[in-house]
Amino acid sequence: MRFDRIEIIRPGDSSGNNMIVRATLSSGRTIYGFATDNLYGGDWDWDLGPTWNYLVTADRPFLVDAGRRGKGRELIGMIESVGFSPRDIDAIVVSHGHEDHDGGILELAGVTQARVKAHEIYGCLVRPLAKSAPSSEKAQFPVSCWCCPMPASFARHNCLEYHEERPQLNIEPMSMNGELGAGIEVLHTPGHSPDAVALLIDGEALLPGDTILPDISPHPSQERFFTVVRPALPGNWKEAQQLFGLRAYIRSLKRIEQLAGASEDILVLSAHRLYYRDRLNLLGLKDRIAELVQHHRDRCSDFARILSTGPKSLKEVAAEHFRPELLKGHGINLAADEVASHCELMEAGGDVVFGEEGKIMSTGTQNFLSLIDGIR
Repeated sequence: MRFDRIEIIRPGDSSGNNMIVRATLSSGRTIYGFATDNLYGGDWDWDLGPTWNYLVTADRPFLVDAGRRGKGRELIGMIESVGFSPRDIDAIVVSHGHEDHDGGILELAGVTQARVKAHEIYGCLVRPLAKSAPSSEKAQFPVSCWCCPMPASFARHNCLEYHEERPQLNIEPMSMNGELGAGIEVLHTPGHSPDAVALLIDGEALLPGDTILPDISPHPSQERFFTVVRPALPGNWKEAQQLFGLRAYIRSLKRIEQLAGASEDILVLSAHRLYYRDRLNLLGLKDRIAELVQHHRDRCSDFARILSTGPKSLKEVAAEHFRPELLKGHGINLAADEVASHCELMEAGGDVVFGEEGKIMSTGTQNFLSLIDGIR
């Protein structure tokens, strides 16, 4: 298919906020994209661009994601503007359990009466499990929040109502293929989030959630999170790298590439920055996957360089690697988490050791290069 078969049917601002697009596949299926704004404001004024939520036509249309909490009515208005009734929607599919993607689901499900479908891990993480919480402070929060790097002030400002609502959802665990209709393949793509899924539609369009984004790379989780949340997980998940960490993320990228096969013409409809800085960002799938893997290879190389001068903490490595404007406010916490996810992979290759007092030490090797290449 040609990429010029995506059209803007309602313009938005320069970042794409409130935009509606339509993609028509050669199979005859139509996919609508709705961009709901995603600005947090305050000290956490990050600009990822809006969240793109997708309506996929089928025997019964389904929606992928529902934007942030409070965006449900706005999204319903967008859906109605392209000729659908909210009751036409059979299911809401969760690409992954982050607030900018699933925050609007309770409101939307209430209006549409649609089923909520997600990977089985999602249902395990959205509910509290007080007896296994890592601290009394975390006992009131769902399992997905037990490893959050953000301070309590962020949670109080952005998350309390969201965390109270998600346990009310009736979630149907989603099998990987056939459940959403003929021509739709579902792939589990953990790494950024353990419950992430990507959808390949008729072999022509890919909805990867946050796993593949234009311009930016999603934040990898950490393998150490597995030990913390394991009491909430089904017993078939036995290794951290099955669900968490940079190894899981790189493996997901390579699985998407394998799923896509030899096609060079897949339309990638990402969950952020589909339209940004006054232009559509349409990706070549294989090239973008290669860029993302190389990005993480290069980042490991730079961390190895920084650590070659002596032991450093996560924040010290972050301060030397990242631009100062990215470290402002809560940015330093996210940057340190980014360093940790890469150093975990390097530790698996024997290139670094996590020492006392939070310091990371280099062993002088760079086995991470062959380790990344060998991930399957």
